[in-house]
Amino acid sequence: MSRLFIFLNIFLVLIANTTSLTEHNANPKPRPKQKLQNFVIPILKDAKTSLYYTTMTVGKPPLTVNLVLDISGSALYFPCGDLGYNSTTYAPVLCGSRGCPQPKDECFTTTCYGPFGPTCRNDTCISADVKSYLADTSERNYLLKDDVILSYSSSSSAHLASKLAVRARFACVPFFDALTKLPYGANDILGLSHSSTSFVNDLVSSYKIPFRVALCLPSKSGKGYSGNAYIGGGPYLLPPNRKDVTELLVSTPLMWEHRHITSYTIDVTSIEVNGKRVASNSNKGPWGPALVGKSIPYTRLHNSIYKALVKAFAGKAQKRKAMAPFTDCFSYKSFGGKTLLGKEIPVISLVLGGGAKWNIYGPNSLVKVTKNVVCLAFEGGHNEVYPIEIGSYQMEDNLVEFDLEASKFSVTSTLLRHNASCSPQ
Repeated sequence: MSRLFIFLNIFLVLIANTTSLTEHNANPKPRPKQKLQNFVIPILKDAKTSLYYTTMTVGKPPLTVNLVLDISGSALYFPCGDLGYNSTTYAPVLCGSRGCPQPKDECFTTTCYGPFGPTCRNDTCISADVKSYLADTSERNYLLKDDVILSYSSSSSAHLASKLAVRARFACVPFFDALTKLPYGANDILGLSHSSTSFVNDLVSSYKIPFRVALCLPSKSGKGYSGNAYIGGGPYLLPPNRKDVTELLVSTPLMWEHRHITSYTIDVTSIEVNGKRVASNSNKGPWGPALVGKSIPYTRLHNSIYKALVKAFAGKAQKRKAMAPFTDCFSYKSFGGKTLLGKEIPVISLVLGGGAKWNIYGPNSLVKVTKNVVCLAFEGGHNEVYPIEIGSYQMEDNLVEFDLEASKFSVTSTLLRHNASCSPQ
């Protein structure tokens, strides 16, 4: 009898230990007292790479990760081993569970003999759906959940409430191979797309908020100039007056497909300069859906479209020697020489499907490279699949929203004309 009693005790202890390994943090998720409207992630611009980044705190003990923003990226991920991630609050996404892209009978299998930890377990979901335009990684990445500290806004306040620890899914990658130069100190990706490993999906489902991702990208670099990424929709209360800019949005259908990296496209029916059509889908030559959300600095146009744009935009402006990476540069005095918002600078309009216009004013069409020289912030190329690829420079100080529930893309055009900015000081 005593032997049976001892055996049962040992058996129960083993069950308890196994449960603690698979459920490291069984406590309920913290909840704000007021209804949560959206999560707000500060975004900074890196001057050397023209990429945007943020920092987040993950796990306990807290680990600060430097994340490069990728709206098309499939997941939040970082090389856990290289960064010394050894959180006591993580929980594995179990193979075959709801958060795992593969059913249990199709899961990758690994054998790890210890020491056991975030990247040494034999029951964790391993996914290949961890991709970005900015970096390459393994086909076998461990999916985990842990506490991630995020700011949020509530329905009872127009300002950010205190920060919240949310249980969010991310990937531990065995290696991180940057495909382009990244901001100094950044070797992690914050992917915000809709995918089987999506960081955003967890926030949307856990906090019952709309699947909307909005960006207010800063045009100035430095820690004193912070834009935001919003998860969950508006209101979008921007400085300096904290006015909601939602009413400035114009919309067009958003098309998207996910093949590891998400491709977002919108229909651009024509391009105008000061209201005059210079290229359209009725012209002979390449035309097709416009790619939006790819991490490129300047809008790329097929050469035939680019040449037509330059001819109409330049007019009688005095040409100057090209300065890399730009092809067409001009005397600043030809456009007034005082401000990039001056009326002398032609307005480029992307006419969207449905008739709305995304107007591109001087701050998003020209780059001031010297005191007296400005260059057209567009590039020519030969992409036959996407003759128009919209760059991030054209999105700066604009609010852009990707609504995955309504399949809708919305944009404000420049906020600078409305005494608002994504680069407050």
